[in-house]
Parts: sequence; structure tokens; C-alpha cells
Amino acid sequence: MRVQFLSWLIGLFLVASLYLLGPIVYFNRVYPYILGMPAILFWYTLVPLLTPVILGTLYLIDRAQNRH
Repeated sequence: MRVQFLSWLIGLFLVASLYLLGPIVYFNRVYPYILGMPAILFWYTLVPLLTPVILGTLYLIDRAQNRH
């Protein structure tokens, strides 16, 4: 059980790191504008909006798989 938890924790850390830090390489430019914002600002505005949706989806999947 502990190994599974640790592997999930490492996986989530890697996904979050790529989700937040990876786009800096591609979006760190003033142009193009997306919805009136530089691309990096748009990305960092989009991330907090997508996170609850992703976590809610994972919760529903986990709840459906672990019904007792």
C-alpha cells in the first residue's frame, strides 16, 4: 500500500511540474496574444481553472472504481 501511495505521489509531482514549469520554454514570449494576454499569462490563468476540473474527474473515476 505504501509503495502504491509513493508512486502516485511521485507521478503527481512530475505531472504538476510539467504542467506548471514545462510551458515556460514555449510560452515565454510577448507575442502571440491569447484572449488579450501574453501566452504565458494566459497559461497561468488557465491552470487554476483547469485544476479543479481535472481533480474532480479523477475523483469520480476513483470513486467509480473503488465502490464497495
